[in-house]
Parts: sequence; structure tokens; C-alpha cells
Amino acid sequence: MFNFTVVPPRWRKVMADLWGNKLRTLLVVLSVTVGVFAVGMVYSAYLMFERDLAISWKSAAPASASLYADPFDEELVDSVRSLRGVKEAQGRRNVDLRVQTASGEWRQMYLTALPDYTEQKVNIIKPQSGAWPPGDGDVLLERTSLADLGVAQGGSIQVETPAGKKRTLKVTGVVYDSSQISSMFSGRSYGYINMDTLEKLDEERKLDQVNFVVEPWVLKGQETAPIEAIGRRGWSKLEQGNTTVFWLQVNKPGEHPLQSIINALILLLTVLGVLSLLLGTFLLVNTVSAILTQQTRQIGIMKAIGARRDQILKMYLILVGAYGILALAVAAPLGALAASAVTGFMAQVFNFDSGGLELPPKVLLVEAVAAIIVPVLAAIWPIWRGTGITVREAVSDYGIGNVAAKNRIDVWVDRLLERLSSLSRPILLSLRNTFRRKWRLALTLLTLTVAGTVFMAVFCVRSSLYSTLDDALDYFRYDISISFTQNYRATRIEHEVLKVPGVKAAESWGFSSGRILRDERKESEDDASKNVFVLAPPVDTTMIQSKIIEGRWLVAEDESALVVNTEAVKDNPQLKVGSQAIIKVGTRKLKFTVVGIAKSTLTGPIVYAPYPWFTGAIQEAGGARSVQIVTHSTNSKEQTDLGRKLEKHLKDNNLRVQNVDVTWEQKQRIRSQFDVLTVFLLIMAVLLAFVGALGLTGTMGINVLERTREIGVMRAIGASSIAIGKVFVVEALCIGVLSWLFGVILAVPIAFLLSYQVGVMFLQSPLSFSFSFLGVGIWLLLSALLSVLASLLPARNAARLSVREVLGYE
Repeated sequence: MFNFTVVPPRWRKVMADLWGNKLRTLLVVLSVTVGVFAVGMVYSAYLMFERDLAISWKSAAPASASLYADPFDEELVDSVRSLRGVKEAQGRRNVDLRVQTASGEWRQMYLTALPDYTEQKVNIIKPQSGAWPPGDGDVLLERTSLADLGVAQGGSIQVETPAGKKRTLKVTGVVYDSSQISSMFSGRSYGYINMDTLEKLDEERKLDQVNFVVEPWVLKGQETAPIEAIGRRGWSKLEQGNTTVFWLQVNKPGEHPLQSIINALILLLTVLGVLSLLLGTFLLVNTVSAILTQQTRQIGIMKAIGARRDQILKMYLILVGAYGILALAVAAPLGALAASAVTGFMAQVFNFDSGGLELPPKVLLVEAVAAIIVPVLAAIWPIWRGTGITVREAVSDYGIGNVAAKNRIDVWVDRLLERLSSLSRPILLSLRNTFRRKWRLALTLLTLTVAGTVFMAVFCVRSSLYSTLDDALDYFRYDISISFTQNYRATRIEHEVLKVPGVKAAESWGFSSGRILRDERKESEDDASKNVFVLAPPVDTTMIQSKIIEGRWLVAEDESALVVNTEAVKDNPQLKVGSQAIIKVGTRKLKFTVVGIAKSTLTGPIVYAPYPWFTGAIQEAGGARSVQIVTHSTNSKEQTDLGRKLEKHLKDNNLRVQNVDVTWEQKQRIRSQFDVLTVFLLIMAVLLAFVGALGLTGTMGINVLERTREIGVMRAIGASSIAIGKVFVVEALCIGVLSWLFGVILAVPIAFLLSYQVGVMFLQSPLSFSFSFLGVGIWLLLSALLSVLASLLPARNAARLSVREVLGYE
């Protein structure tokens, strides 16, 4: 059996300090644990993301780029495959239709058809269970779509074709397609069929997408320019086959399309994790300083019997290290579990395979540094300063008088309290005691203020995201947008739409896609031309709230005039008001004069041309591919119902509807995507608030110990337990309110910078800043609640002290 008496006295003292004040040890260990947990979780999650995302993405042989176009014959895929620099090219067909969920709700679905599932070489779709490949009239569901549709393998789904006909497809299997965004994130379902099933859905047996992989020698690191150059040549090949190409999507070599979003999210979480660690370290330093103050006489006695300063320093550093080791023992497994849960959730959101629970040695090393080395280094100065006291100073210390002489802050506080003389004595004493230990108050305020600042800043980011989304969707003033699979007469479209009760106004728009060229030379087609969508609304449209930042909007006299948005200008800096723009639409090169630049948000590169001139120039005079609708009702449910009625009516009248977008549903879908970000930020902010609450609890506990004799004096002159407890509760509340005030002041610039950075990282443009007074109000309530809760146990301990106990206190 272990003999405790053989342990040297100094180490017995360390053990006694750890075990003798269990509440203090618990608070310090918890505060360090939160920081180490946050750092470990974020770093471990980052390593899991980096590993799992890369494995899932590379195993699918991802396309270097994809071309999207109107339906074309399979021979055109061979023309793309024959291009110099292309290693492999394969085509597929995508059908956008409606599917009925198990709950009876109709939602959008993409059905993809491949010519040969057994010869996949690009964007490989992997079978997970059931039949392979899909049979005639069958569908394989992407794994993330099962829960959304509420069906299982062996069941069936009912779809409605663009022509308005309903078809039933049997679900015979489940597949994994890493190139698709999760249904939970995109709001769409995904299924896979064979080419024969296309005909049962009233679709041509043709392709509309080409995925291609470039040869290794084409790549230059992670640059996309060489891939874009080949993609533009592929675009021209498709156009030569008399098909309209809509978009060229280029992927960064070796990187998941959503990798930048994930990296940005990890970066934000890392910043907040490091903040948690720093705040936990501040609390530890605060606690160590208080221990040294409380044990001043002990230090004097140790020096009196021959202890050197370096020996005492080592003893207290060992105590700090012990706190860190205990924190590491708790934080390391919890961090690994949390990282596994976070990675699993993100795997569902971004559709990749998670490798499961893991605690890599490098993560454990980082956690050990955060738990032991960082606190020890932070504690060296306060311990060195505290152990520098002389024997005479130490033995003459009685605690109650060991308060610094009055300075300006004390004088200011005393003057303020004189004006508040109507308050009760316990409250006045609480207000005075708040500023008694200024260094400790500063560290506690710093902890709570940083927590509050981050908390309020996160709410501001959330508000700014929503404000940016509102600005983007306010640009388009319609309630419902309907696009068609082909061009129809605008008068026919509007005539049919206005027949449906509930429609207030309707506008048909021309639409096409093209590339902005540098000049008219043939070489420019394969040069640095960029994708752009061309919208052709009536010049007097009421469906767009144009935000012109330079020049003007289109007018009735305009012919070849063009308004470009800021996204298009970013890709094509040569576009200026008064300059010439050449856009290749199909096989035609159209010359425009830029008359205005409009602000864009979340819309991509778009240019606006006058409807009559543009539709004539592309030989679709009087035609349109979309209609924008304003409803009489502002009720969201009624707008959704009207969208469904419009879709049915148009299909019944032989208009092939491709998609129906209800504006409020689109806004809700994007909000849910934003919420993934804000939820993670709020989790980290709550962790910071927890550290702040621990810091305040520790501070109040230390104050009770330091004021033990004062409590005895108050007891001796008749103070009740409630009055004594109230002193500490009100003091904690004062600290909480002060931290809230400082937090509000700091939250404005921090929230602005954070919102700006989040916008740049996630949306490639700054957010429309919106300060959240809701966050300010919530943090005020939380800081008051946390302050009261943090003070309850110390106040209870203070109220239970008797006169006899305090007279014997050392």
C-alpha cells in the first residue's frame, strides 16, 4: 500500500491544494477543458474533413469540368472527347420534374439517365444496395433523398413530367453520387434511371450534360484556367452541333466543389476555439493569482524555513500542470466524440462518407500543448510576482487590509455611491466590492466581454446573412417564377397564366446563355471568355427592383443596349458604361453597348438586354422561356398553392414546364443553408459563454474566501444570511451588466468585420451589414442569468459561515 508520508511536503501541498478545494479545482479544470475541447474538436474535425472528403471525392473520378446544354445527340460527346487535352468524356441526361413525397407534398427532383451504367469513367455513381443498374421503369434513389421523400427500397414514387403526366417509378435500389449536393442542403431529391425510362417520361432519348476529365499534363497545380480553355473549345463543339449551351462548370483540380465553404467554416470555428482556450487560460491565471494571494502567509512560512523562490515557483507550476493534465483527460475523449459527431453531420450536409471516430496523435499533441504548456507559460508571470514577497510582508498580511490604495477609479466609484445613498447597505457594499480587486475584475470582465461580444457578433452575422438574402430576393419583385423546357410565344404564356385566379400580373422574359468575348476575333472564342446569363425583360418591367450603381437602366428606345451586373463585371473588368460588349449566343456574336451597371447579390453573372431587340437578334422574336408572376395574396401558403395550380394549368394546355420557383420557398431554402453556418457559430459562442460563467463563478468563490473575516464582522454586527448572500449576488450581477455594456460597444466593429469576412469567404462578396438588437437583448438576459447562477453557490457558502468559523480563519 502506498505510504502518503514518504511524499515530499511540497508535493503533498500540491495534492492538498488540488483536493482540499474541490470546487476551485473543478472550476479551473472545466474552464481549461472547454478551451482544449474546442481546439481538439476543431482540429480533429478538420483532419477528418480533409481525409474523408478527399477520399470520397477522388473515388468518384470527378469531372474536371461539365457542360450543360439543350438536348443533343451522343455523337457530340465524341467530339468533346476528341479534343486535345481531354482524357475522357461522358454524357448524361437530367430531367427536372416534380415528385410526390410520402406526406403528399410535391417537390422538385432531378432524374439522371446514363447511356451505360457499367462503363462509368467520370463522376462515378456507386451502388449501395438493391438492383444495379436501374431497370426499365425503375429508379435508384441517391442515399440522401430517401429520408426527404419518405420512401424505402422496394417502394415507389409518383412523378409528374414537364408535360403534366403522372408516372409511377419503382424504387429498386440506393446509390451514392458524391457529385450531388445533399438533398438536405439543396432542397431537391435525386434519382437515376436508364435511357429507356426517359421515353416513358415523355423525354427525348438525348443527352444534355457532358462531363470531361483533362489529361494530367494540362493541369498546372490547382489552376482552373487550362481547364476553362478546353471547356470553351468543348462549348464551341456543342454549338456546332446546333445546340444551345447554358453553362460551363469548372472544378478546382483535386478539390471538392464545396471545399472552400468547408475550409471557411473550419477557419471560423478555429478562431472561436482558440478564443475559448485563451479565455480558459485567463481564468486559470486569475485563479492562480487568487491562490497566491490567499496563501501569502504560507509562502512566507515556506521561505522562513528555507524554501527558495525557484522551488516555490516550481511547486505552483506543477499545480497548474496538474490542472492541465486533469483537463486533458476529460477534453481529449470528449473532443474526439464531438469531432466525430460534427464530421458525421457535415457528411450528411455535404454528401461524403465519414470515417468515424478517431483521435490522431497530432491532435492529442496539440491538445496536450493547449492543456499543459499554454497554461504553464501563462502562469509563470503571476506566480513569479506572487512568490517574490518577503517573509516580513507575508507574515504581516491579514487579507482584510490588503487592498491597494485608492486611485481615480476608487474615487469615482465612491462619489457615485454617495449619490446612490438611498440604496440598501448590502447593495452599496456590492457595488464597492465590484471594483476592489481591479486586476481580477479586469480578467473576469475580459472573459465575459469576449464571450458576449462573440455571441452578439454571431447574431449580427445571422441578421446580415438574412438581410443580404432579402436584398437579393427583393431585387426580383415577383412571387412566382416559371421556366419552360423550350421557347413559347410570350402572348400565349401570359394569356394562360392570367386565366388562373389569384394572378395579379405576369411578365414573359426572354432568356439565353452565352459567353462574353474580348473582341470579335475567332481566337477570342477560346480565349478568356466567361459564362453569362442573358435576361431579356420588357424595358418597363415592374418585376425587377434594379439597383443601378453606374449609368442607367434600359429604356424603350434602346436596341443593342446592355445592363451588366457587378458579378459579370468582376469576371470581365473591360465592361464599363459606354464600352462595347460582344456576347456569343449560340453561333451568333451579338454587339452591345453597356449603358448601366447593376448591383448583384447571390445571382451570379447576369446581363439584361431589351426584350424586343434581343429576341429578334436570336431569331426568337415574341418568344419567351420564363414568366414572372405577382400574386394578389401575400400569404405564403396561398402563393405555394397558386404555383401548383399554375403548373397544372400550363401543363394541361401543352406548355412543358421545367421548374416552378416560389420566391418565399427559395428564400426559406437558402436560409436553411445559412443556418448550418450560424448554428455552428452559436455553438462555439455558447461554449465561450460557458467559460465566462465559470470564470465568474471562480471569481466569486475566491472573493468569498478572501472576505471570510469581513463576513465574520458583518455576522457579528447582526447581518442576516440573506443580506450576506445578496452582497455576492449583486456583485456578480454588476460584473455581468458591465461585461454586457463593454460587449455591446465591441460587438459593433467585431460584428462588422466578421460579417464582411463571412460574406467574402462564403459568398465572394461582403454581406449587407445588419446589427442584431435581438442578440443584444438575449445576451443581456443571458449575462444577468449567468451572473446570478454563477454567484449562487459562492453566496450560499458565504451565508453559511458562522462567527466562530470566521474568527478561526487563517
